[in-house]
Amino acid sequence: MLTALADALSEHPEELMALGVLLGMAVGESSLIQRAPEIPEGATQGEYALLLRLTVLGVHP
Repeated sequence: MLTALADALSEHPEELMALGVLLGMAVGESSLIQRAPEIPEGATQGEYALLLRLTVLGVHP
């Protein structure tokens, strides 16, 4: 599910990432919110998508 979220976020990589975006995409998926990493301040959706993919791979920057 994190990979699917990363794919969706990659559609608008230049837009700023916000908690509301994450919550809106994860409606009904509370386990997704628990597994998703913290959103870095000022991160774009593309940057957060990359962070999600690294999380899936088990890499923690």
